Amino acid sequence: MRLLLLCCALAAAGAEPSVWTWRCESGSCVRRPAAGVTDGMQLGTCKLTCGELSVVWPRPTGPAAFGSETVPFLIDNIQFQLVAPDPVKPMLQTATEIFLDSLRALQPSGLGGRRAGCRPDGACEPAVAEQAVKVTVAVESAGTALTLETSEYHQLLVNHTAGGQVSVLLYATTFFGARHGLETVSQLIEYDEENACLQASGARSRTKCPILDSPALLIILGSATLSDAPVYPIRALTIDTSRSFIPLSALRRTIDAMAMNKLNTLHWHVTDTHSFPIEVSSEPRLVQYGAYSPRKVYSAREVAQLVRYGRQRGVRLLPELDAPAHVGYGWQWGEDAGLGRLAVCVGEEPWQSYCVEPPCGQMNIVNENMYTVLGKIYKDFNALFQPDIFHMGGDEINFNCWKSSPEIAEHVKDRGGDPSDDSEYMRLWAQYQVRAAALWRNVTGRSTPLVLWTSDLTKQEAVRPSALKPSQYIIQVWTTGTDQQIGNLLRQGFPLLLSNYDAWYLDCGFSAWVGVGNNWCSPYKSWQTVYDNSPRAIARSFEPAGADYASLVRGGSAALWSEQSDAQTLDSRLWPRGAALAERLWAEPDTDSAAALTRLVHHRERMVQRGIGAEPLQPEYCHLNDGVCTT
Repeated sequence: MRLLLLCCALAAAGAEPSVWTWRCESGSCVRRPAAGVTDGMQLGTCKLTCGELSVVWPRPTGPAAFGSETVPFLIDNIQFQLVAPDPVKPMLQTATEIFLDSLRALQPSGLGGRRAGCRPDGACEPAVAEQAVKVTVAVESAGTALTLETSEYHQLLVNHTAGGQVSVLLYATTFFGARHGLETVSQLIEYDEENACLQASGARSRTKCPILDSPALLIILGSATLSDAPVYPIRALTIDTSRSFIPLSALRRTIDAMAMNKLNTLHWHVTDTHSFPIEVSSEPRLVQYGAYSPRKVYSAREVAQLVRYGRQRGVRLLPELDAPAHVGYGWQWGEDAGLGRLAVCVGEEPWQSYCVEPPCGQMNIVNENMYTVLGKIYKDFNALFQPDIFHMGGDEINFNCWKSSPEIAEHVKDRGGDPSDDSEYMRLWAQYQVRAAALWRNVTGRSTPLVLWTSDLTKQEAVRPSALKPSQYIIQVWTTGTDQQIGNLLRQGFPLLLSNYDAWYLDCGFSAWVGVGNNWCSPYKSWQTVYDNSPRAIARSFEPAGADYASLVRGGSAALWSEQSDAQTLDSRLWPRGAALAERLWAEPDTDSAAALTRLVHHRERMVQRGIGAEPLQPEYCHLNDGVCTT
């Protein structure tokens, strides 16, 4: 009989064993009094074995089956066999170390010192001490770079053999699929509260648990099979570090959480009018004039390290240099350097006349020296990020800013245009975009896909064909999911990334930071709203008969703009809503958020165990009693 002994979570206090046990009833873990129950189990066992999808997050896209038995083992008894081309082996070895760290995080906090899973005298019962878990990881490709064409497919087989060993076989086309597979394996493992106590006491009785310093005894699902691969190649979070500086430690933690959820792209909105916090080695004045302080700078060395950190965890860093608007502080030194004004309207007042939020600023797109500086930024960004895609920004141009700049208005007049006509500035904008894209290609020596936000430029069909081509650009949609511009872009054949603000803006629903009331994109976007926002459904809502617009969707990104968020709020704003996004983009499930609730509540607990400050979805009571906190 398996008795639930929660005592080990409070072992140092010598707590009494729990009077509760769990049973799997109709796919839900139901808490019952332990007295008289002969088929009860601990909560971790129930979560692993009860339900069609176990507690795997995000849900697999291919065939998957999970067993009903668990096997106890010691973390020290995990053995790895890595079969991969030489370039991949170091990354795979590091991935196994990350995997083991995730398992160590399962044990109750405050316990540490003695050998894992053993009695205070150092002895361990042979049945568990000798139980081995052998993990074999086989990777086919030698590639170590994540691109839009990289396969993230993997297959997993878990089997409890007749000899007592648990065999875990993981096959993946690439390292990135293998990394995802190891994450799945870690989710099939829980802390063994019952047997850790029994191992410590050396007895099969419900007595007080003795003090146990390091009860790293775990349980693994005894059998499982799955084939898995994501629906979309870009599964992203957009993080803004210009309005509020976010330290590298918080960005690394965000990458860790993204890896847990199989999100693969950190869209880094690193600069804006507010600040320019990233070092450009070939033009140090950008960060000297643009950083909030010398302490709030991302050095070139730190950025390169963060790129490697992300790649190891299956996350690409997609840099964004938003332009030609959203350019201000960091660009003010041009006149003193004899280069003329590199940006115009910087800090201009009243700001409402020149931009959407203070401070204002836009590129001086008629100044040739500005393009020289832009080329230096592009060259450094290419060296630092080695990007397979690059984000050029391109949103929220204010024509009045350019009109009010004498040299830009004079430029229009000299070419026979009317300086008061908005269409003249639209043409200038289109010409800038063509030139900037060519500059990026010349500097990098390759034609990476370019990303632009939806804007007046992407909306103007008369101007767009000369400036934007579907073969070169991915358009990131930040308007509502019902905006007709989405249909127009799909009709033209543009690949899309969805970031519609009515579902995937995570900074909404708080007080206004300029003026009174709530911020502009209120209300708050709940995890249910995030989960139920389907890029496929949005694309199909615009489809004429016989078209396949859904195939043009490359994925999506939930955005956290930092006017009212920084490192102190980062985790709670992103998680677990980012996990809801992750399942939507990984699997595009036909089911809605209600069907995902139980697994997400458990996954939130898992994120907290690993050091992510994810906000709670429900009282803890609901995690202990599946299905009772619903309507």
